[in-house]
Amino acid sequence: MSYLRYLALLLFFLASSVMAYPLVIVVESYHPENAWDKAYLNGLRSKLDGVAELDFIALDTKRLPTSAHLEQADLAFYEIQQKKPDLVVLGDDAALALLGPRLARMKMPVVFLGVNADPAQYFGGKLPASITGVIERPLYQQNFNLIRELLPQAKNILVLLDQDRSASFLQADIQRLKHNDIDVVLVNHYSIWKNKVMNANLQYDAIVLGTYQALIGADGQHVDADEVMSWTRAHSPVPIFSFWDVAISRQGAAGGMVLSGFEHGAAAGTMARALLQQPRQVLPVQQSSPGHLIFSRAQAHYWKIQIPRKMSKRVSWLP
Repeated sequence: MSYLRYLALLLFFLASSVMAYPLVIVVESYHPENAWDKAYLNGLRSKLDGVAELDFIALDTKRLPTSAHLEQADLAFYEIQQKKPDLVVLGDDAALALLGPRLARMKMPVVFLGVNADPAQYFGGKLPASITGVIERPLYQQNFNLIRELLPQAKNILVLLDQDRSASFLQADIQRLKHNDIDVVLVNHYSIWKNKVMNANLQYDAIVLGTYQALIGADGQHVDADEVMSWTRAHSPVPIFSFWDVAISRQGAAGGMVLSGFEHGAAAGTMARALLQQPRQVLPVQQSSPGHLIFSRAQAHYWKIQIPRKMSKRVSWLP
């Protein structure tokens, strides 16, 4: 066989192998720059790179007004219809609510992640066999217990959320715990958020940050999440904790018993990989990981938080 013929055959087989990869479309409720999205997308890639061709669509529901969400979903659905993927991954509640029922009617295999609501509620009470995924359940009680242990004098706790779709589900979950000393406040405007933070010490001894990526500024535009976190950290008169690892840093929350976006994405990626390998199997819905105890050394020092020796053995420390 001549060298040129061998090279041509090699290129043909390489091209064929690339074309043979199944296509997976990942629909983000938010946007690629969002810290949660970055984390779970890396988790997905860790399980699907080299196994599937990945394509991404961002609905951008954190930054766009609610009136634009349906149009975004229509565009995403049209793209899915045109590209005919082998499987769709839906990230967070907005994507599942806006696209899940349409994909179910197509019998498209779907793996969701980051869903705070009961996923069956988006399908009339029963989840279709073609749809499965990973439910996100922040560790509310564990965090409240943690704060009580680290701040023995703390009486009242403020859980601060924006007014994104998932925030109402988080609020309902926490309220079901029936803690009279924990207030859950949903805020839409950045100015109100600032007021709540600056005056927190008048009523509260700690703040737990929930969602904060969908706040609106005085100009009616979306406020960058990093700006919100930086300002909150700089102006809060009380220690800040979080339910998610992406919020903990030298310029962010001090710590918490948190969920990992990477692990969440990896779990969904493992399910997607299994369905691509055996398309007809039915996989049960999974719960999110049991969580990790993570603290920022800088923020723990700033707030004079003393970690008990027994607890410190379980802490993953960030700068």
